[in-house]
Amino acid sequence: MKIAVFMGGTSSEREVSLRTGAAILNSLVRQGYDAYKVDLTAENLVTAFTDNDYDLAYIALHGEFGEDGRVQALLDMLGKKYTGSGVTPSAVSMDKVLTKLIAEDIGILIPKTYTSVEDIENFPVVVKPAKEGSSVGIYICNNKEEATVAVEALKDKKLLIEEFVKGEELTCGVMNGEAMGVLKITPKSGVYDYTSKYTTGMTDYQFPAQIDSKVYDAVMEASKKIHEELNLGGISRSDFILKDGKAYFLEVNTCPGMTETSLIPKIATLKNYTFDDLTRIMVETFTKIKDN
Repeated sequence: MKIAVFMGGTSSEREVSLRTGAAILNSLVRQGYDAYKVDLTAENLVTAFTDNDYDLAYIALHGEFGEDGRVQALLDMLGKKYTGSGVTPSAVSMDKVLTKLIAEDIGILIPKTYTSVEDIENFPVVVKPAKEGSSVGIYICNNKEEATVAVEALKDKKLLIEEFVKGEELTCGVMNGEAMGVLKITPKSGVYDYTSKYTTGMTDYQFPAQIDSKVYDAVMEASKKIHEELNLGGISRSDFILKDGKAYFLEVNTCPGMTETSLIPKIATLKNYTFDDLTRIMVETFTKIKDN
């Protein structure tokens, strides 16, 4: 079986994707798989999938044209097997606004959201793109003027405007429907931004998270419900903010990072999974699923 690891892409998360893809590829090769790298760019956005020889597409792409269902749709049309979630689950999960509507509908607590600056009742609020990750383009606004500036700066994007919930950051990984554990994130800068996420030593991680057991179990259950309700495949990661004993759901990632500082490999150790276990299970899972 030949595996093509698709990485890079054209989104704002390209560099993170290249790191994720490199780590996955190294893992697959280390285990003896016939795997190779495909760097997705604006020039080969379609031909990378049509002109390469592979039996399984291992998707290590983040953001638009990778995590939002469009690549998955192309692979479906080509009749190719691929890792991760399908077209509709990917598209819906990529949109934080839609995802939160679904989460709220199934009883999961979310921060208060607003449709426009004029609707904001209390500050501070967070203004961010509804369809990007890796903490790209996030504005924390303390008044209407700052919110207006943020909206203008992101005017070409669909936006999410929500209450800024200040508390402890939690995340939970789910693999093939199994919640693997909860991790607490403590950025040394005080803000878990792009630099804190991808710079070694900038953030402290506690896993399992030392929080109230009832909250821990609630986060595990909510993450599993999100994974199941959205019909996600493979590995997902749901993010939360813990404030006053309540965990607020923020977003779900259908292709979470797998770099040397990423969260999923850390969480997986709580179930005694190694990095190689994760990549092997994904290969085995999606080879079998597409055959059924």
